[in-house]
Amino acid sequence: MNNIRQFSSKEDIQEQACLWISRLDRGLKSEEKTELDAWLSESNAHRQALLEAASLWDDMSVLNELSGLFPQPTSRQSAKKHSVSKSAMWGIAATFLVMAIAVGVVVQRTWLDATPEFAAVSQKVQTGVGEQKNVTLADGSKMHLNTNSVVTVDFSSAVRNIVLLKGEAHFEVAHDKTRPFSVTAGNNTVTAVGTAFNMQYVDDNAFELVVTDGKVLVKDRFKASASNQSLFTKRPVADEGLLMFAGEKAKVQGKVEARESLSQNDIDDDLAWQQGMIVFKGEPLDAVLAEIGRYTPVRFHISDESLRKRRVAGYFKVGDIDGLLSALKSSFNINYEKVTDTSIELKLAES
Repeated sequence: MNNIRQFSSKEDIQEQACLWISRLDRGLKSEEKTELDAWLSESNAHRQALLEAASLWDDMSVLNELSGLFPQPTSRQSAKKHSVSKSAMWGIAATFLVMAIAVGVVVQRTWLDATPEFAAVSQKVQTGVGEQKNVTLADGSKMHLNTNSVVTVDFSSAVRNIVLLKGEAHFEVAHDKTRPFSVTAGNNTVTAVGTAFNMQYVDDNAFELVVTDGKVLVKDRFKASASNQSLFTKRPVADEGLLMFAGEKAKVQGKVEARESLSQNDIDDDLAWQQGMIVFKGEPLDAVLAEIGRYTPVRFHISDESLRKRRVAGYFKVGDIDGLLSALKSSFNINYEKVTDTSIELKLAES
């Protein structure tokens, strides 16, 4: 049997007393009444703290509720209590006021911290090569990280900021007009309220952006104005940034380039990595191998330069190198040789 008992500090007891008074004020549920009786029976300090907190609450309904929680005093005790002047009681209350203010701050902080959407959160999330990760953020937003990616998360009561340091991520943003959701990559920031979008680094200061739901505001991260008014109006605010809408894709590098509208099939193909697939639609072989290389430590070497621009199309399973090599040989007349476990040479098949 464990006879060790955990003793609460004075500050903890005061905080618990304040919480019970607030519950008494709004009315106790039946199970809460049982919990309060148990708490009061644990220690005289609990009973005293509750009475002191009640003396500051200035609500007769709370005091009436308390009258049923304590046994009635004897006539001698009653006489002693009646001999205490009202001014003395207020003196005790005034002494307790400073303490209660401090406890109130603690209680308020506890309530705020217990609310996920306003909790201050700082964290770093990353994936290794070939790894993917789904993360539900403190505000309820969902983040899906692709292979070899790194993000930092910084949430507070005023902001929801994320920095994409490397790789690719898809965001499904929980709606919150009071705290726009911003993702910074390179020299730009993408801001949303309640929407979904995908960002993939293509080099140090450029990323590919696909908006899959709602709208986002693309801004220069160094722009002096912090306004996000365009997110709440039908027309863009001059010089604030550029709005992009669901179904649009662009390369962002300081400014928005190569902006285009996508069909739903195109969007599904772009996000096929979330189902563990990669889709190619006639890209050059060297670009295909660069994309495949994001998901595996295996490196490809093309011995015949004429193969670099050979077009490749098809659906490939992420990390399935053998399936890729088989498809290259059967459909694109490209042979391979495994030089080492992590090195493969590609060359034109002989007729």
